[in-house]
Amino acid sequence: MFKADNPDLEYEEWIKDLRKDLPPTLHHLKGLNLEDPIQRNEHIYPQLRHCKAVIDFFLSTIVFPQHMKVFPRKLSTSGWDLAQDRSSFGQLVTGFSGTNDNRFLLPHMISQVDMESHIHTNAMVLHHLVRRENSQVIHLRNEASTVHRMLELLRDEEPGARVLLDVGAQVLELQNQGVAELWLKVDTRSEVEAAVFVDSKDELRVLRRDGTVELLVASPYLQQLGRCVVYLDEAHTRGTDLKLPPGSRAAVTLGPRLCKDKLVQGAYSRLGSKFTDI
Repeated sequence: MFKADNPDLEYEEWIKDLRKDLPPTLHHLKGLNLEDPIQRNEHIYPQLRHCKAVIDFFLSTIVFPQHMKVFPRKLSTSGWDLAQDRSSFGQLVTGFSGTNDNRFLLPHMISQVDMESHIHTNAMVLHHLVRRENSQVIHLRNEASTVHRMLELLRDEEPGARVLLDVGAQVLELQNQGVAELWLKVDTRSEVEAAVFVDSKDELRVLRRDGTVELLVASPYLQQLGRCVVYLDEAHTRGTDLKLPPGSRAAVTLGPRLCKDKLVQGAYSRLGSKFTDI
């Protein structure tokens, strides 16, 4: 501590909660004398040995610099290491994908083998994507408030769209709960009772009109999603499973460099087989 930039200030931090238990001579650093065995063993050490400020100082100045150094070499691994050739051990590396869009990105030791019964999958996906009910495209250009305008368009559509899938990552100015709150303000129809969104802990939550927020799994709206509007941000359009009622309609945002695989997964594969309208 004596070698610190400001030892007096550091010592004051150590004893700020211990003053009542220390002799007045030890209230200031200049009264400290480690050569005095009585002062050291009966007053200083017993009081400071369990002080959090002292322990933190010891760890940050003595322990961590010595035992937590950054080493010149770094050990790293990736998904390719998981797929390394194990044939010599009698083990085969296998996997499954509904489409083969990413076959050129596979590790070089892995080869794509298309099953005869699944060859039609790519064509089937495109067939669903270009269906007539999915052909409506709305352009938002130079809008004063993109998210607000987007929600107004969803409200005014006929039939209305109550699901917004931000696959193209176009909602930037609001957090997920903020979008849910704004949507309930924009859409005041009585049949819309709540809004579903994903919180910062990756949990599905329901926001009611009275401001109450609860987990979807513990809410009666889990079985009544037809009474809710649903917003999924770009990160959660894949990996989120919701059982929406038949005939549900959604809007999917598009953005720069959005590939077909990401679009299709966000629009179809996570919202149930009965969800067909984009």
